[in-house]
Amino acid sequence: MSTTSGLPRPLSLSDETRKSISVAFHKVKVISLENSKPASILSVGSKPFGRNYGEWAAEWWKWILSIPKEHNPLYDLKGSDAHIYQKHDSVFFLCQTYESQEVVPTRAVTVPASCILFLPIINWISILHLDGETDQELIDIANERMDLVRNLEISINGMRFNQGLEQYRILSPFFYVELPENNILSLPAGTRRAVTVGYWVFLNPNCNQLYITSEGSCSSGRTNIRVGYTISVAGL
Repeated sequence: MSTTSGLPRPLSLSDETRKSISVAFHKVKVISLENSKPASILSVGSKPFGRNYGEWAAEWWKWILSIPKEHNPLYDLKGSDAHIYQKHDSVFFLCQTYESQEVVPTRAVTVPASCILFLPIINWISILHLDGETDQELIDIANERMDLVRNLEISINGMRFNQGLEQYRILSPFFYVELPENNILSLPAGTRRAVTVGYWVFLNPNCNQLYITSEGSCSSGRTNIRVGYTISVAGL
């Protein structure tokens, strides 16, 4: 994400803006701090709490795009804004940071024991009248962006996985996002029709504390994003 005085300048969504919002967790390392059950990834065919992966991907974008820039978790260094607009009792969304952030965020977040974590490996959102004039054009541009992704990797409790992650590539249903004033895309407030394609994982912590670090980059190497989380699970 290009920045001016540390904040994103208005750009077309076909530029680096959405790429840098969604690119983190391209490489993710999840380390359990407790000798308890290992964290686990839910299968791509599962429907956690009645929604499939694609439907949850749409919910994730609705969440991150609905929060004004001044309190958006994307810009949060310590984790104090992580709970904003987390409206799902059983799923907790994690996000990353933005391109050119000089200080790597190290966020401490406590989540309820009833929650599982949902996070992108890498993804793209296409918005009507910005990326295309038809639904098919929106899908095509999102697929083109994801076709450039290489070397997906995720490490859980020190175990690296870089084979088979292609099955976690998900096309969402079409959905509508409500952009507030001063939104993170620097677009006029209002309702937008959108679709997302990307790689996502549901992580079931299965223990009372996780340390999560991530580093992401696009295939061109122009975007590099890093973030760290200490996740404490209340009630375990």
